Amino acid sequence: MSNRKLKVLVVIPSAFCFGLQHVSIDLFGAVKSSIEPHFLITRWNDGEFEQLLKRYGFEYSFSWLGMFSRKMDWVNMRMSFTALIKLPKLYFDFLRLCRLKKPQILFFANHHELVLLLPVLWFIRTKVVCHMHDPSPAIPFQKRTFFWYGSQVDHFIAISQDVKKRLMDLGCQEKKISVVHNGIAMPEAGNRQRSKRFIGQFAWPEDVCIVGITGQMTATKGHEDLVEAFSIAIQDNPKLRLVIGGKLLEPLFTSLTLLIEKKGIKPYVGFSGWMEEVGVFYEAIDIFILASRHDEGYGLVVAESMSYGKPVVITNSGGATEIVENGVNGYIVPKQNSKKMAEKMLLLSIDHSLYLNFASKAIERIKNDFAIEIAASRFSELLKAVE
Repeated sequence: MSNRKLKVLVVIPSAFCFGLQHVSIDLFGAVKSSIEPHFLITRWNDGEFEQLLKRYGFEYSFSWLGMFSRKMDWVNMRMSFTALIKLPKLYFDFLRLCRLKKPQILFFANHHELVLLLPVLWFIRTKVVCHMHDPSPAIPFQKRTFFWYGSQVDHFIAISQDVKKRLMDLGCQEKKISVVHNGIAMPEAGNRQRSKRFIGQFAWPEDVCIVGITGQMTATKGHEDLVEAFSIAIQDNPKLRLVIGGKLLEPLFTSLTLLIEKKGIKPYVGFSGWMEEVGVFYEAIDIFILASRHDEGYGLVVAESMSYGKPVVITNSGGATEIVENGVNGYIVPKQNSKKMAEKMLLLSIDHSLYLNFASKAIERIKNDFAIEIAASRFSELLKAVE
């Protein structure tokens, strides 16, 4: 058997570092013994993803990976125009990398970059794999667009069955799609007691029950629905507290602070801010909430929090429902139904035996079905099969 490593050129959106970027790094980190990636990242970035690549010891190059938008406001028009005038340099850099690195697979971690580089892909015979996290809605415009860029892809890797279905709605053939759920690096086993991080940060009593949400601070993530649910639940359990994690992005941050003040719950709510190590957030809470108003491709934060033994309450949100077993390790409630969310939050906060049972089942679920080793093995097999 050959020990030759599979060479992969990874094209990845990297202006900022969110779940997609971490998932991609974790996967390639787990298969580094058999796959040799080289990352192409954008010069328009905040530096965080580059630091992550350095930490893993991965090689990378820069070019002008931009974004086109159909929105006609000044900010988006300027972004699209800047990306357009940089296209010749991007194409030159990409072709040069292909010539120097001689990859056997071109791996796109997002379909937007695939669309951006489509004109040069028509002249390259290297196999193309696209990792699909959040496909576009199946409207006529997107179906026509998919017809063009999807034809250049040899295989799609969907992060959930829900994403696979959405790809098929766009017109993708089922035989071109494989599902690999995002893998989770299990934290070290040991003391599962909640840390005192937020107790100290917000000067709360030690006997409180801390509910947490983290992720991008955008309207689609349902933060406002959670604040509403929390304001209902705390009436029956005054020991509840809420921590909102992630970068404090406007305009939602201001809207949330105003809503919290209006509900009269400001002393019971804290904003943790961005944490480089997300595990620190999970260790310091008791219950995790995913309040998304849209369909999540997967719900990485759900799986991560469960790996730390945190029962979850999630909305009926796409791929996230493939992780949670309703009534076993968490609860699934309708989207934008703050009353139901409050009901399940309250139940987990007051029934200690139920809480402990859910916590144990949460760890078991991730370890048995969503561990990084499981995902990495399947991921490696698929890339080698495409080659």
